[in-house]
Amino acid sequence: MKAETTAIEITAEKVDKGRGLARLCKYLDIEISQAIAVGDADNDESMIRMAGLGIAMGNANQHIMRLADVVVETNDKAGISQALDYFY
Repeated sequence: MKAETTAIEITAEKVDKGRGLARLCKYLDIEISQAIAVGDADNDESMIRMAGLGIAMGNANQHIMRLADVVVETNDKAGISQALDYFY
């Protein structure tokens, strides 16, 4: 269970975005070190840690920003486009 200031997320035990990313990479037959993960909240932590490149949105919480390799613009300022244009 992860809690944010405005929401709470409840998932099944041992289920998180990092494991989902690892499973997707295995299915696609790519190394997880080649994956890019973009997130803004604590529920993205495992995914950002596991990916070869972890990107935090500019509106991410401080924990995720510190954890990420790179911080891009906010959701409202097309941060995901910035990340894709620059790193893909």
